[in-house]
Amino acid sequence: MKRYTNKYRILFGAICLALITSPSLAAESLTSEGARVIFQPEETTLEEPANADNWFLSGWEGSFELGLTGASGNNERFNFRARADASRENDKSADKLTLIYSYATDDGSETENRFAASARHDWKFADSPWRVTLGGTYEYDEFQDWDQRFSIGPGVGYQAIENDRTNLLLRAGLVATKEIGGSDTAWTPEADLGFDLDHKLTERQKLVVVFDLYPSLKNSGEFRLLSDIAWQIELDPETNLYLKLGVEDRYDSTPGPDKKKNDIAYYATIGWSF
Repeated sequence: MKRYTNKYRILFGAICLALITSPSLAAESLTSEGARVIFQPEETTLEEPANADNWFLSGWEGSFELGLTGASGNNERFNFRARADASRENDKSADKLTLIYSYATDDGSETENRFAASARHDWKFADSPWRVTLGGTYEYDEFQDWDQRFSIGPGVGYQAIENDRTNLLLRAGLVATKEIGGSDTAWTPEADLGFDLDHKLTERQKLVVVFDLYPSLKNSGEFRLLSDIAWQIELDPETNLYLKLGVEDRYDSTPGPDKKKNDIAYYATIGWSF
């Protein structure tokens, strides 16, 4: 009886060892009758994640620009400008992000120190040129009546032209604007009327225009104007380098005491797209 008990223990141990060490293979062991018992566990397949890629980080393209000029001798001048753009678009939505920083000195004294950021998300409608937008801007400027300015609000867009040469998006919306560190710190409701234009002049040259008009809905006759017109020339298609020559105009009908209404900047930058 003891001999049969030991035999069953050996059989049971062999089956357990096979299950632990190799569950995907057949475990074989002799029974007390000398016959073979084959154990084949059910095969299982691990499913791949439904979305292995991070949707938030995928699909982006962008560019980085840098401009630097200076003079030394009878006149000491230094001008620096940097810009970064990122965008993503598909059949359902579009995203756009822009960062700009400019700094300048003249004979050792600061003449410009400005940072601006803007972001916009568009919800697109299938088979329609219309879209709903939500955007916001942030500005820091050391040489304005205010130190910081915020704007945020919804709007609508209309894709007026979209082909191989020209892309024209018309925009209209409402924004709430607040200035910090200035003479007027109350929230101001404004309209936003603007457009984005990208027109290909030749195979390696294009015109880029961004325009925004902000008439005040609180004080009649007051408005702000932001416009940027640039000529972009592709320098090297293999490395995605380009030259950009542009003019940026910032106008405020009520700039504050001892401040000019118009700020116009001319710039030349070298850019890299990715």
